[in-house]
Amino acid sequence: MKKLLFLLVLCVGGGFVSAAECPAEQDTLLSALSAQLRRNFKTLKKLRPPVYYMSYQLYETSAFQANAKAGALQFSITDDSGAVDISARVGSVHTDNTHELKGTYTNTDLVSVQVPLARRDSLALRNALWRGTQAAVENAQQEYNRVLSNKQVSAENMDTSDDFALPQKNIFCQEEKTFEYNRAEIEERLKRLSLQGEKYDFVDDSAFAFRLERINTYFVDSVGNRIFTSRAFGRYILSVQARNPDGMDLERNMIYDGVKAEDFPTEETMAADLERMAQELKALKNAPVVEPFTGPVILKNRASGVFFHEILGHRLEGHRQKSDTFGQTFTKKVGAQIVSPILSVSDNPRWEEFNGIPLRGFYLFDDEGNPAENVPLIEKGVLKNFLMSASPIQNFSKSNGHGRKSAGYRVVARMGNTVITPQESMPYVQLEQKLLEEIKRQGKPYGLIIEDISGGFTMTDTSAPQSFKVNPLLVYRVYPDGRKEVVRGVDLVGTPLASFSKVIAAGDDYAVFNGSCGAESGWVPVSAVSPSILVAEMEVEKVAKSPSKPPILRPPYTENHKGKK
Repeated sequence: MKKLLFLLVLCVGGGFVSAAECPAEQDTLLSALSAQLRRNFKTLKKLRPPVYYMSYQLYETSAFQANAKAGALQFSITDDSGAVDISARVGSVHTDNTHELKGTYTNTDLVSVQVPLARRDSLALRNALWRGTQAAVENAQQEYNRVLSNKQVSAENMDTSDDFALPQKNIFCQEEKTFEYNRAEIEERLKRLSLQGEKYDFVDDSAFAFRLERINTYFVDSVGNRIFTSRAFGRYILSVQARNPDGMDLERNMIYDGVKAEDFPTEETMAADLERMAQELKALKNAPVVEPFTGPVILKNRASGVFFHEILGHRLEGHRQKSDTFGQTFTKKVGAQIVSPILSVSDNPRWEEFNGIPLRGFYLFDDEGNPAENVPLIEKGVLKNFLMSASPIQNFSKSNGHGRKSAGYRVVARMGNTVITPQESMPYVQLEQKLLEEIKRQGKPYGLIIEDISGGFTMTDTSAPQSFKVNPLLVYRVYPDGRKEVVRGVDLVGTPLASFSKVIAAGDDYAVFNGSCGAESGWVPVSAVSPSILVAEMEVEKVAKSPSKPPILRPPYTENHKGKK
């Protein structure tokens, strides 16, 4: 057994420069936004009730997407867009237009408007800001009046925290990100890989895609914040799918992320991965279906990261502790043990990469102008903190830089880079041996290894039980003698309090999960860094089968690849 200390040494990157060195191109737009906000706020703060806080957040997005199938491009497009989100808060930090009325979940402090791509056209920009600000203030006033008219008498134990915590003033310009790519080369690579994907007669469908997105964000507010941040991220997606004769859908995929072209593997490596995926899919088509089961399970590293993100991370987001529309699983458990004492969990958005792999959850400032912070959430199983936006909750009055959103959505507390750190770890081969010991100790006929997970969902509101379901893509059944076989039809289900208490060991095989997470504030990029974990007891249920059946007719490519399976 060995202690893991290296995760405490974190890389803080981003290439930021001082305000004095802010490039003229970014400074010009920040100055234009600030001038219009000051002009408007000077009038609006004198209203009764006043607009006590305003912000403008402008997004400039450049995207490139390409998709190929059967050796031909399906599409290859570029898209540039500009939008500004305008937030207006009426009243005071104690009670404003965002105040949640009992039994509802409301927020009308934001209006989003399109802005001209020719951003130096100051008249067009000022006109968009004028119209958007007028609409945002009118909506905020109406909502504030509704709050005053309908505010319920506080129930016992109801969180009476303020509605907003004003940010500190920050002047910040990040180095603008670029992503040089060869469009023709990417298109040809996708066509060649997609043609390879057609040679397997057991594959019913496939997807070969590339997406590149660069987003420059300009944030200004009535406090005096002037912040420019930049993000560029590319992604290859290779996927093969099939449908079993009994109607069960099967899939294997591979995703490659990068912040520059050199981050991606060679085409030869992708082709080899595709061959492996196809053979795994073939094995799944012939695999037995797992019956409902409770017993020991290993969650491999990336699968473990997804599991912690879905099942634990969302329940530690600050706004879910305040609203009575949520189940508040951990609201009153600060200082209590909520997971196995062998685990610690943190969220550090300032961590830019892990072992050379870029982390999608990296950012330096959140979407409310607050600096991102490394937040120790759980220490040796004990809950210490929540992820906080600028919406206070009881005993947590300030933001810790986790207010996040995508363009057009309201801010809530969200994860960035979620890091799972065991107090002690072992090589993965020993973790598998411990699984065999646990199978025998419990007298179970087998255990499971969850190799890969597509995602899942967790219920956090009061309209449903506080449960989760996670959808594995590749699962192995492991017998007491060490034999393994691929199985299908597995869904992991359970409740978080019960599941996390049963983690009994962890590996030293850290890996990265990069993804996009959808919630109330839209889709935001996230990462999880985790080793494999052994859970003494998890519940498995059968996957629901599709009423559809596999294709009756064989696809035409099988005629050209006879004998190639």
